[in-house]
Amino acid sequence: TAVKDLLQTIVHSLSKKENKEKVRLQAVDYMDDGSKICLCIDIDGQERKAKFDFTGTSEQVWYNWNAPRSITYSAIIYCLRAMIAHEIPLNQGCMRPIEVILPRGGNVLTSQRLVDVILRAFHACAASQGCMNNTTWGDNQATSYYETVAGGAGAGPNWHGRSGVHTHMTNTRITDPEILEKR
Repeated sequence: TAVKDLLQTIVHSLSKKENKEKVRLQAVDYMDDGSKICLCIDIDGQERKAKFDFTGTSEQVWYNWNAPRSITYSAIIYCLRAMIAHEIPLNQGCMRPIEVILPRGGNVLTSQRLVDVILRAFHACAASQGCMNNTTWGDNQATSYYETVAGGAGAGPNWHGRSGVHTHMTNTRITDPEILEKR
């Protein structure tokens, strides 16, 4: 219900003058190699549903910059929950009013850029670092460690941007030192 209410509120706030029941939001961003991420969001305020259409996004590349369906869905649900003013449960029910159209893909690196594109379409805030920076080390036997690296956060309507902070999809929980010591 909270996601449906959000969609209805967005339509009403964006179409006050025109008194429309449907709104189209669009955003485009590019990866470092020029690959394009396109998003067109059609929101039906009366039905309280939305279609997130990534048609026009560049095809898969040979690099690790592709995003599988699960990462794309995670980025969408993250953004919707971030724009709702109260806590809602994290479950598939949040996605019931959402239809997703996307080309094929495969890696988490692009999740940050997807979040930037989605939030840009909603005019929610400026872009973050746009990359899932990470560091990994270990000996391939007993020890391995993966951690995301902080970049920066875009400014929003009521806040300033910040540098050197974890944002969006990089907001991982660090492994407790005791776990590393045990291994």
